[in-house]
Amino acid sequence: MAIAGALLALLGAAYLVWGVTRFDPMADPRENPGFDWPIARLAFLFEHRQDALDRAVSQTPTEGRLRRGLSLNMNFSAGVMVLQLRILFGTLALVLGFAMMTVVVERARLIAMIRHLRE
Repeated sequence: MAIAGALLALLGAAYLVWGVTRFDPMADPRENPGFDWPIARLAFLFEHRQDALDRAVSQTPTEGRLRRGLSLNMNFSAGVMVLQLRILFGTLALVLGFAMMTVVVERARLIAMIRHLRE
C-alpha cells in the first residue's frame, strides 16, 4: 500500500509538472490536447463561439484587430481553465498518495503500540 501511495504521489507530481510546463498563453489548447484528452476537452467549451468568431468577416481593420484580440483572449481563457484542472487533479493525486503512505506508516506504529500493550 505504501508503494502504491508513493507511486500515486510521484505520478501526481509528474502530472503537475507536465501540466504547468505545457501551458502556453498564446496557443490554442484545442490544437494539441495531450494524453489527458478528457480534461483538455474542456477547452472545447468555447469552440462554438470560437468558430463563429473565425468565420465572421471583418468590415474594418479595427474590427479585425478586435476579433483577433478576442480570439487570443478566448484561447488564453480556455488554456487557463485546462491548466487549473490539471493542477487540481495532479494535486489530488499527490495528496491522496501522501495520505496512503501516511496511513500505512501510522497503522504500523499503532499495531506496534497494541503489541507492546498486550505484553
